[in-house]
Order: sequence, then structure tokens, then C-alpha cells
Amino acid sequence: MVDNEGAANKEAKNNGSPKSAAAASSSSSSGCFASGTLITLPNQKQIPIEQLQSGEELLTTDGSTIFTTQMVMMLDKNRLSQAIFHTITTTSGHYVSLTELHLVPIIENDNTINYIPAKQIKIGDLLYVMSNGQLVSSTVTNVILEMKTGFYAPLTTSGTLFANGIMTSCYANVRSHRAAHLSMGPLRFYHWLAQLLSINEPFGHQNMESVHVIPKVMYELVHFLYPSALQVS
Repeated sequence: MVDNEGAANKEAKNNGSPKSAAAASSSSSSGCFASGTLITLPNQKQIPIEQLQSGEELLTTDGSTIFTTQMVMMLDKNRLSQAIFHTITTTSGHYVSLTELHLVPIIENDNTINYIPAKQIKIGDLLYVMSNGQLVSSTVTNVILEMKTGFYAPLTTSGTLFANGIMTSCYANVRSHRAAHLSMGPLRFYHWLAQLLSINEPFGHQNMESVHVIPKVMYELVHFLYPSALQVS
């Protein structure tokens, strides 16, 4: 649950330094979730995002059914750096904090899903949330900016997950969720192959506080070959 009064106080405090906040956000090379974000497991228990391990099963949805997905790797992580987050709250009491270019699926009038950057989410938008084990839609009631320390960017086999009970994308800095998911196909294939061969930690332990080298190289290639596919502001 979100304390609206507390959220309003945070918003007022953050409004005092919008330039520094924006700079912190844009300095991050990928879209991320705030440290401490809770990820839903198949038994409906939740664990902090920083505890996720490759191969771990999670819950997600395609907008019609809830199903399991697997953690592939952590694309980016940094426990100590600060960034500006868009904290989105819904009528159901769910909330999630994401960097501005992280894609969020909203429900359109025809019940289709449209992925847009967190910075474009507005009051009145409809999101999918999991409430008491059921998939329901919930209206956005508040969006504020908050400076927080620590961020994480997990990749799942479905490209989606429940973050604090809200359906979210794993992708950011791109214009198309679908294109981003297709581009991550080789990583998903290697993850599948590693499981088949019983390879532990197929992408390494990633002890460094930075973007993993594989998605970093992929991002640079796309930036060079097809820059219009990226969203950088």
C-alpha cells in the first residue's frame, strides 16, 4: 500500500532538484526497477529483486492468463548509485518504481496491451495487477518522482514479470517491447541450452555493479546499425 500523504511529501521534496534527478536517471544505461522491488514466485510469495537467480521460476501474464516464466540473467545492477524513479500507484494499492524509459504495459480501450515508457504513464491509465492470485485491471491514481539508491534490470524468458504485483516489461530504452524481446532471443536460447547441459551460472556471477557485457555489446550494435529502434530521451 502507498501512503498518499507520504508520497506527496516525497514529490515536494524531489521537485526541489529536478535537474540533478534527471541527470541521475539519464546516466543509467538501461531501464531498471528500484532496489527492494518484490518479484512474485509461482507460490505467490515475493522476494526482493536483488535476490533473483538465473533459472528461478517467476509468475507473469500475457494479459489473459497467469503463467510461469524463468529468470534468465540480470542485465544491469547497481546497489549504490542513485537514480530518479517514476513511482506509479494504482487504485488497488499496488505501486512500482521504474526509471523513466522502462516500458510499462497499459490496457487500451480495445483491451489490447500497449507498452509505453514509465515517464508517459498518467493518472487514469489501466494496468494489469495480481490481486489475491487473480489477474485484474487497476487504474493509475498517482505518479511521482523519487530519488532512490540501487537499481536492477532482470531479464525473463517471457520478457515480462510482476513487480510489486504489477505487470511490467523487462525492457527499456527501446521503442518496441516486441522488437526488444526478439533481439534477446539468443540469450534465451543460451539460457535454455545451459539448463539442458546443467551449466550453473551460464552468464557468470556478475559481481560487478554495471551493465552485463552481453547486453552492453548488443545495445552498442543496435545503436550503430539501427539507432531509430532506441529511445534515449
